[in-house]
Amino acid sequence: MSDYRKKVLIVRLRDIFLTGLFVFIPIAITVWIVVWLLAFVNNLVLPILRYIMPIPNIPGIGLLITLILIFIIGLIAQNYFGKKVISLWDSIINRIPIVRSIYLAVKQLMENLFNQKGKGKFKETVLVEFPRKGMYSIGFIANKTEVDGEIYYLVYVPTAPNPTSGYTVFVKENDVIHTDMSVEDATKIILSGGIVSRDSIKSE
Repeated sequence: MSDYRKKVLIVRLRDIFLTGLFVFIPIAITVWIVVWLLAFVNNLVLPILRYIMPIPNIPGIGLLITLILIFIIGLIAQNYFGKKVISLWDSIINRIPIVRSIYLAVKQLMENLFNQKGKGKFKETVLVEFPRKGMYSIGFIANKTEVDGEIYYLVYVPTAPNPTSGYTVFVKENDVIHTDMSVEDATKIILSGGIVSRDSIKSE
């Protein structure tokens, strides 16, 4: 085989590998996040259910039960009775000091990040210098306040690939870079660890 043919073959193999890599990575990350989430819920739910009823040790039974449970919860939460139950649950949680703070914070964060009706409080995606000067992170404006006569934004900076954890930082109004990214676009970048990203981001 000539050197030219070898180079063409190497380039061809490289292109095939890169194509496969670009297809594989989003699938792998998505599967990893879903499996992690289901495993987390499974480890919470399965031990409790085993106190109520005998559940055999069949591979995948925990995952199946978790999926069914999530579907049932969603189904119940959409009707009148379910909304009343959720309202009752919220009122009970509101009477427990420490648990109330954690539950309401996580619930509001989930609504802000994944609310499909656009009713969340995170209305704008910004860039802030975090965790150090010269390094920028994606943030969501949560509120605005005044500190010693200066205006500050309260910016929620989520961590990747789990946006439900992160930091709330006070950033001076002039140090916030407003962008043309929607909260949905920014969340995709965070969930993918930066693999899914826009070609360009404009400041506003």
